[in-house]
Amino acid sequence: MPLTFRRLRRSVVLFLLLTAACGGRRPAPAGFDGAPAPVARPVVPPPPAPPPPPPPLDLAGYRTAIDLVANRIHAVSHREGRLVIDAGSPDFLKYIDGNWKTSWYLTEKDQGKPAALVANISSLLFVPIDCDGDGVGAGAGRGAPGDTLLSFTGRALAPKQKVTIFANEKPVATLELDGIAKRHDVTIPAAALKNGDNRLRLTFHGAGMLAGGRRSAAAVTRFALGPASLGPATFDPAPVVARDVDVGGTRKRALAIPGNGSRLSFYLQVPEAARLAMAVAAPGGAADVLVRVAVDGQPARIVYEGHAGKEWADAAADLGLAAGRAARIDLIARGGEVVWGDPRVVVKAAPRPTTGPGKRFDHIFVWMVDTLRADKMHVYNPRTRVQTPNYDAFAADATRFEWAQVPGTWSLPSHASLLTGVYPSVHKAVAHEARLSRDVPFVAEEMKKAGYKTAMFSSNGYISSKWGFDRGWDAYRNFIRESLPNGADYLWKTAKPWVMSGLRKPQFAYLATVEPHVIYNPKKQFLIKYWNKPYKGPIKPAKSGVQLGFIKSGKLKINDNDKAYLEALHDGEITESDAIFATFIADLKSSGLYDRSAVIVVSDHGDEFWEHGSLGHGHSVYQELVRIPLIIRAPGVFPQGKVVGSDVEVMDLYATMLELAGIKPGAGVQGTSLIGLAADEIGRSPRAAFTIDGQIARGLKVARYRLVHLGGQRIELYDELDDRREQKNLAADHPIALRQMRNVFGILYGYEQRWNKSRWGTAANVTPEFWKDNGG
Repeated sequence: MPLTFRRLRRSVVLFLLLTAACGGRRPAPAGFDGAPAPVARPVVPPPPAPPPPPPPLDLAGYRTAIDLVANRIHAVSHREGRLVIDAGSPDFLKYIDGNWKTSWYLTEKDQGKPAALVANISSLLFVPIDCDGDGVGAGAGRGAPGDTLLSFTGRALAPKQKVTIFANEKPVATLELDGIAKRHDVTIPAAALKNGDNRLRLTFHGAGMLAGGRRSAAAVTRFALGPASLGPATFDPAPVVARDVDVGGTRKRALAIPGNGSRLSFYLQVPEAARLAMAVAAPGGAADVLVRVAVDGQPARIVYEGHAGKEWADAAADLGLAAGRAARIDLIARGGEVVWGDPRVVVKAAPRPTTGPGKRFDHIFVWMVDTLRADKMHVYNPRTRVQTPNYDAFAADATRFEWAQVPGTWSLPSHASLLTGVYPSVHKAVAHEARLSRDVPFVAEEMKKAGYKTAMFSSNGYISSKWGFDRGWDAYRNFIRESLPNGADYLWKTAKPWVMSGLRKPQFAYLATVEPHVIYNPKKQFLIKYWNKPYKGPIKPAKSGVQLGFIKSGKLKINDNDKAYLEALHDGEITESDAIFATFIADLKSSGLYDRSAVIVVSDHGDEFWEHGSLGHGHSVYQELVRIPLIIRAPGVFPQGKVVGSDVEVMDLYATMLELAGIKPGAGVQGTSLIGLAADEIGRSPRAAFTIDGQIARGLKVARYRLVHLGGQRIELYDELDDRREQKNLAADHPIALRQMRNVFGILYGYEQRWNKSRWGTAANVTPEFWKDNGG
């Protein structure tokens, strides 16, 4: 059939439409008149306009709660898609739990460079991996890490050295190392990795000798982990840099990572109603910036997107989705190097109150209640059956600290920290045969120098001259060592004349009562409140101290009725202590001392009643042993009826007592006065509270969470608000909260013997002075 002009033209047009629709690019055919034929093109919508930057948040009336420049120790650094770790800097501490049972020699140098040395032949580190983009797990596409390249730079310190790399205890490679420092690359298969913290173990075949008789297999200077598809890192993975940066004539403190793509991931517990405030700039020209927030159990969310140029641009983001929880806050730069100016977490708050010279108290009394855990007192736990009306009334008239923690889980280390202001690892009173170091300050000596009459009346056998507690007292009595009655009623009957004879002179008295410590043997009028029926089992109240040891060792078998009777005896002793405390307070009031005195009620530890499979104390760092009541009444200084929610440590009482006496603590004191915290928690929180159980366990409380660390992978995480009895271990399914707590644990354990809260803040919220003192 002949091709007509009209049919030919229709065919050409149809051909062009199909070609254009399939993306073809062909020369336009010439028309019959020699001119190009018209081409039909698809209608392509214009690219979507970038979203407008969010309107700036009004930060009027906000104050800084967490300075991220100072707290860069808590930032995990990614550069060009790789997590980077400098083994020779303080940054390394958070990946090795501060060297708690991970086997490194720290703050060393190898061939003139800062390095970490493998202690003997095997060392551990723990690295966080997520799949939210811009990091190690990016691009896996399946919600789990893909194949990952581990690079580490180091050299052997023993001849013919080999190292086997384990990822979560799965062997992934064996390498040969020589004595030349260089990069070594290992691909870790996806099957060996997981979201959250991953345990990497380096085990060597031999170790060389070091000075001082130590042995080490290798020196390591840096690590990098990234998707295997990226290949090895060719750059020097320097840590986060903090410096003053001048942009457009305006200078700001800033954080920066070199390179065209970076991410700083801050693991923090976010205060309620918090905002992230910062300024961004790209000194090299231009870059995109992104702020992303992730919390456990929810997808990560972008809370800010913007552009950085050659001028500072102020930015702010709402952190409300993470309020009251552990969060990972990612500061992400793309397309260029970005400097983050003065990044900080801010909260709505009144200006910091101004304080003048503190009020001095001429009468300071510490009423120590041995073995009283906080949840046995009604004001701390309204659901407890234990009756403590007098302690509760005192709390209503004073400042109560909701989360006070002891540094040890038995009498000797806790009393020692209270009276010296330092951690047990510093005062050395950590074992039954260990005496208090004479190199640490002691509160009675400081009080005596300032003109106070001092007295200790103790019903605790450890708090005696045998263990070094007889320093600086004008009057010193230990009723157990003197084979005298040791109940609180006898103690106060003995101490009262000394107190009343010094009404016109400055005086400091430490009243260390013993109940409800074993033996559990309350008077019948108190026991009947908790046990009002006959008991015919093996428990003998007068022998309960010895029997607790037999029960723990398995020599004495008991049933549930026996367990209930034991706890009833303990609860009766608490109520008996409460009644004697009422007499003490009544005598202070009748003498006119009460309103002129500072009175502190505190305990040294608690007792377990099978919450974690045992009883008594001194064997774990769970909350029933370490959370104790702390109540301070000092009119005009500690507000009446105030409840302080921040974590505090018993060793903070040392500096508090000195400030109440108008004495400035010495530079070696690790705790800090609680007077400022009671007036203003903003800027002084979050705080870290540490508990030490020899070389067996460490406990850490920060805001919502508690960490129980037994070394290696034996680590537990608890939500203290939802699970106060610590029955549900969240470590496996709360990777963000675990990493946040691990970061704090690492820095605090790493600096445990040097930490100074008055200068450095707490390990959960450090000050710039930490870096001034530690070369950062």
